Amino acid sequence: MADLAPSSYVPFWLGGAIRGRVRRDVARVLAELPGIEAADLGFRLSEPGVSRSARSRALQQVAQGLHRKGLIADWRNEHSAVLDDDGAEIARCERGAFRTLGLQNRAVHVNGYRADGRVWVARRSELKRADPGKLDNLAAGGVSAGESARRTALREAWEEAGVPVGLARRVDFPGMIIRSLRETTFGMHDELVIVADLELPLNFEPIGRDGEVSEFLCLSIAEVEAALAAGEFTVEAALALRESLDRRALAGLRP
Repeated sequence: MADLAPSSYVPFWLGGAIRGRVRRDVARVLAELPGIEAADLGFRLSEPGVSRSARSRALQQVAQGLHRKGLIADWRNEHSAVLDDDGAEIARCERGAFRTLGLQNRAVHVNGYRADGRVWVARRSELKRADPGKLDNLAAGGVSAGESARRTALREAWEEAGVPVGLARRVDFPGMIIRSLRETTFGMHDELVIVADLELPLNFEPIGRDGEVSEFLCLSIAEVEAALAAGEFTVEAALALRESLDRRALAGLRP
């Protein structure tokens, strides 16, 4: 991981607490945007009142300002939620702004297991801005604002792998959540990786529906282990798959 010293990043205050980290060169641009004011060692959102909707509107305006300055890698027209320490939503804004502001996001990663124990993995499209050509879980995606993790799993399983809802409803959430914190080109990636497993019948073959996957591979456990060791998976996919493989091995679920 790159240097995360205080000299590299400054805190971003939201809803009365530090909710993000902003790279110092980006912070100089942030400081010039309407709705931003100086705070202890960093900056905070100048919040018009304390309502979630008002805070969200102010945060979205900041996101739009960063976008105009070319400081958001992917503008998705999709809102993600900022949660407090108790898991309650305090604001929402454009998902693409989360890395620039260092806000914590959530994503569901679905591991697809065939009935014979082999694993379905996806290869990301070469057109993807993030990790093109890398191996990924069967399906994965950010949790949209107001959406449950289960709903995210059903949506992404259909969009990315063509898993029908009736089959995707079998998805199991073992309660494992892994934090991934790393630096990217535009800022800090802070994500809670929600691990999910899905048992698939032998006659099911995934098919990409949204253009984000170039191919699907049905790998043995040994082949998955080799790919993990070689660094062929994305960071978050590797975390989700490693946890799942180890947990299933302890439970005697490997063939």
